[in-house]
Amino acid sequence: MSRIVYTGAPGNPRWSTDQPMFTTTQYQAGALAVRQIANFAGTCASAVLGPDLIMPGQQGSNVPTATGAPWDRLLNGGPPVTFVQDGTYVWIRGHLINGRWGGPGGSWNNLVPLTGVANSNHATVESYIDAYLAASHQYENGGQRDAWYGVYYCVQASASPFSHPATTNNQNLYSYAPEFIRIRWRAVRIAKPVNVSPQVAAANIGNYPRLAVPAFPPGFVRPALPPAMNGRQALPAGNVAGGAVLGAPPATFPGAQANGFDGEIEIHQS
Repeated sequence: MSRIVYTGAPGNPRWSTDQPMFTTTQYQAGALAVRQIANFAGTCASAVLGPDLIMPGQQGSNVPTATGAPWDRLLNGGPPVTFVQDGTYVWIRGHLINGRWGGPGGSWNNLVPLTGVANSNHATVESYIDAYLAASHQYENGGQRDAWYGVYYCVQASASPFSHPATTNNQNLYSYAPEFIRIRWRAVRIAKPVNVSPQVAAANIGNYPRLAVPAFPPGFVRPALPPAMNGRQALPAGNVAGGAVLGAPPATFPGAQANGFDGEIEIHQS
């Protein structure tokens, strides 16, 4: 649900009907990663996600469709097998920004090869973000609000490759996958415009100032952190977080606030 004041005399505002205005905006993706002898898979991607993603019909699928060496074709001078042929791990073209949220599936700039375990752990984090968006949507339902609460989401691939169990080299398939991805999320607040149509608001949602959220307003019920993420800096448990990552969050990406929601975690290949 989204409502904005679109007309009315002072002291007698008229609110629009429920309409999707703040879904996904400000999607950005970095260049392909330089892995051994190929530029392959994403470096980083980010997007601002809004509560209206919860409204019916607002989420897509964007299933991964990108192809090419060494995913499903042999790389000249590279590994003797492709990711789809690997017999040790089940590999998935994992979205950096989820396809349901609008992240493209046809471009490697938004995809990295993830093991089934890593992809499942990333899904745990994405479910937490979905729960936050649902809480923001519920807050919208609770009254006539003067601001939207969304989340700025950013994922970066590690500079280091996933070299286990062999030494990193041009012929090692795992040299073309990141060792981990680092996920950061920040609550953002967008003041709702006044006396514009819902269509204008939706078209300009990416242009409205986004502010960090030091504290949530009364009535906003933050979701509980999933047990698997509670107290973790990395998943699966036992991995040590840290290391260089590729790309960088946008300049508008806010610093973490002590609001009980902002955070980061690494998802390691396993």
